[in-house]
Amino acid sequence: MIVGMGFIGSEVAASFRQMGLEVTAVLSGTAQLTAVLGDQLGDVMGGIHRDHGVRLVTKDQVVGFEGSAHVARAITAKGARIDCDLAVVGIGIEPVVDAVKGSQIAIDNGILVDETCRTNVPDVYAAGDVANHLHPVFGRLRVEHFNNAEKQGRAAARAMLGDQRPYDDIHSFWSDQYEDKIEYVGYARTWDRIVIRGSLATRQFLAFYLSNGILRAAFGLNRGGDPEIEAESEMRACQGLIRAQVAVSDAKLASDRVDLWSLQPE
Repeated sequence: MIVGMGFIGSEVAASFRQMGLEVTAVLSGTAQLTAVLGDQLGDVMGGIHRDHGVRLVTKDQVVGFEGSAHVARAITAKGARIDCDLAVVGIGIEPVVDAVKGSQIAIDNGILVDETCRTNVPDVYAAGDVANHLHPVFGRLRVEHFNNAEKQGRAAARAMLGDQRPYDDIHSFWSDQYEDKIEYVGYARTWDRIVIRGSLATRQFLAFYLSNGILRAAFGLNRGGDPEIEAESEMRACQGLIRAQVAVSDAKLASDRVDLWSLQPE
């Protein structure tokens, strides 16, 4: 039993199926990862998991478990009783800020920091999952990914030593689910439209998330390369376009005849 099908839930579901276990996943939305990817691409990801035998129970929530010595079943808000002998709950996290509660350090969904990872208290800095950072491109956000913690920690250290350059990493993360490879760069929770390059049917494409004509994020399924290690990859090109914050033509983004690197501003 998987409760929640964000990236953690999806990865656990894939791992369990590859181990030969039966998997039922309960999620509140119509498809998995819709908050990050939108309904259309959430359906694509849901199709991958269904094809591998995951039973998806959508538009419902687990409200309790039954069992004495161990879990025996999950109870949902709609009254379903789903037998299970193991449950993984992946419904998000809350940042642990106990160390600074009651102090003058400002907290709101984490420890509030400015562009240089500095809190409102002199000589106090924060980085990683707990830091609610004022990003120069994305605005205020808190990133829950290990590579951000690594990079932001180094940025905070540089700031402590007097380097006042803002921490402006164009965030990236990846996820392997079955034989499918996911890459994501940028940050977008709202968008005007999504432009697709490649084929949804073959599950090999890039998806561009735009707001007012500006690229905010890009998602690659079995395409795009790893921007952390492939300097000439499509996803690395997307990071440059996101950083530049310039308007990009939908037609050029959608066309495989247009090299994404050619769209970079001079």
